[in-house]
Amino acid sequence: MKRNGGFTLLEVMVALTILAVGLVAIMRLFPSAVSQSRRSAERTTVSMLAKTELGKVKAGGVGNQLVEWAKNNALRNLANASGGYDDLYAGWRSTVQRVGGDVDLYRVTFAVELFDGTEETFVTYVTEQ
Repeated sequence: MKRNGGFTLLEVMVALTILAVGLVAIMRLFPSAVSQSRRSAERTTVSMLAKTELGKVKAGGVGNQLVEWAKNNALRNLANASGGYDDLYAGWRSTVQRVGGDVDLYRVTFAVELFDGTEETFVTYVTEQ
């Protein structure tokens, strides 16, 4: 019996089953990848906010500007926040603590609360200039 060069129905069905399993596995990864990408973009934006605020603190150094910044930013929510970040975070809080020792060294903690309930915390140290 002479055989033609085609595939049998069973071979085609096995190949399609393997292809379908592979496609389903790949499709299940997309929502996770999109979610991780969005979260990464949020963290990048929030870290830029923290960098800006902590840069203001470091530029002012220890003194009246540090005290004034600490008063203004101890607890900040969306009602009085500005700067284009309003859709990413619910608010932020900051604390200033004197570390101690012979020099005036202060630990400034800046925590941003995101809408999903998580919190990103950033820390810097400020001393006399």
